[in-house]
Amino acid sequence: MTRRTGTSPVRVTFAVALATLLACSGDKDEPTPLTETPATEQEPAPESKSEEKAPNDPEPPKEPEWVWTPPTNIPTSSPACGSNPPGMWGETFTTPSGRTYHVWGPWNYDPNKTYPVVLTYHGWQSNGRDFQSWFHMDDYVDGEAFVVYPDGIGGYWDLAGDKDLVFFDEMVKKLGETYCIDPSHVFAFGFSFGGFFADYLGCKRAGYVKAVSMGASGRGGPGTKCGRLPVLVTSRTHDHDETVSKGKNLTAHWAKLNECGEAQTSNEGLNCVTHAGCNNPGTVTFCEDTWFDPGWKREWNHTVREEYRAHTWKWFKALP
Repeated sequence: MTRRTGTSPVRVTFAVALATLLACSGDKDEPTPLTETPATEQEPAPESKSEEKAPNDPEPPKEPEWVWTPPTNIPTSSPACGSNPPGMWGETFTTPSGRTYHVWGPWNYDPNKTYPVVLTYHGWQSNGRDFQSWFHMDDYVDGEAFVVYPDGIGGYWDLAGDKDLVFFDEMVKKLGETYCIDPSHVFAFGFSFGGFFADYLGCKRAGYVKAVSMGASGRGGPGTKCGRLPVLVTSRTHDHDETVSKGKNLTAHWAKLNECGEAQTSNEGLNCVTHAGCNNPGTVTFCEDTWFDPGWKREWNHTVREEYRAHTWKWFKALP
């Protein structure tokens, strides 16, 4: 009898099934590893700039508030008092920096008497002599003051830098070395673009120029870090170049700087109102010339009429 060798198919099948069962039971017994989800941490808020600096760091320096200090010890007479001048009417002078101006003096000049000065600034693209030839401010000061007509550079005035401020300084100094003047009574009048500069001059040289008057004009320069002084503004109702609104805006600017009260009528005949009760030196006056001639050309209304030129001098003269 032949002996069969090998493994029975039944046994093989049983063995495979048993192995599979054991493998499965082993998987169940082994714990499945857990994946831990880390707790969500709240992101810190960004630090402010103030927290970035060290606690002992000094605070950045603050720019001090600008405060105007009125000039003191302005002389009331000049070196030329007591000496005879070179000429009185239409004389032209040159400053050390090469700038020119033209002088019309008092009719009966006395070298032993001090006189006020009225600097008269011309308009756009003009010059001192041409301006004098038609404006004649020297005819309206009653022979009581020097009237000076400076020349702008190329017909213009510097409303942002110091070119014409330095010119002012040099001119007043040279006038005092030539004539007997009172440096504490130097006034400035400006027509049109010259008025823009008179406004700027009043801002930057307040005290050295005692008062300013602007005719047919508006604001000039930035209007910041200004001194304080008396101001007169004259506008014409029918001026289409420099309108009444510009004159009123200029007046309001100075009334605020001088910390003045409400405007009150001060001259009915010339239609003037004055802001009085100012906390700073001087008053602020606005005059509106309403006169109209239908026969005038449109551009002729851009002017300061004779009545207001005379009024300007009377206003200067009345200041203490």
